Amino acid sequence: MKKNWSIKILNSFKKLSELDDDLNHIIDKYKLPVSRKESNDFKTLMRIIISQQISRKAAESIYQKLKNKKMTTYRNFLKTDHNYLKDLGLSFRKIIYIKELANNINQNKINLKEFENLTSEDVYNSLIKIKGIGKWTINNYQLFVLEDCDAWPGGDLAIQEAIKNLKNLDARPNENETNIIAEKWKPYRGSAALLLWHY
Repeated sequence: MKKNWSIKILNSFKKLSELDDDLNHIIDKYKLPVSRKESNDFKTLMRIIISQQISRKAAESIYQKLKNKKMTTYRNFLKTDHNYLKDLGLSFRKIIYIKELANNINQNKINLKEFENLTSEDVYNSLIKIKGIGKWTINNYQLFVLEDCDAWPGGDLAIQEAIKNLKNLDARPNENETNIIAEKWKPYRGSAALLLWHY
């Protein structure tokens, strides 16, 4: 089934095309990115954690192995031995991170469905307390699951590289420089990130 962006995201793309000629150029030349909206559940957040600091292809391979072994529910993940999970491609560090997330859900310390009605700040403050979940993971979750138009992963290398090319910069901007450039895109920085990844 083909997923579609929400009206909110589609409207933000339109606003960005008016705010920045370079972003308008991306839309003109490459059209809009295909929706990558994800379901709001444990397996999606697990998948984002797996993706930390490795290629998308490697992350997808590990996730598929876990899925084939029915390890993408928090209950199954919690009761599975570390060594078995390591054999499926996960590092010990990521096993600990994902178990920590699973524990938080299992003990009702967080409720992912409730996040749909909370502010970005409240979602951030709830998730940042969980070991292994940092700014990058939360921004991805807010963007692809909650469709938060302003969730901004300024530390993402692909985004930094896209800005360098799009803005004809001599060097790839660091996170701080990227955040300054993105100021003009508020409150649509998340949607700008979608366009930059697409580019």
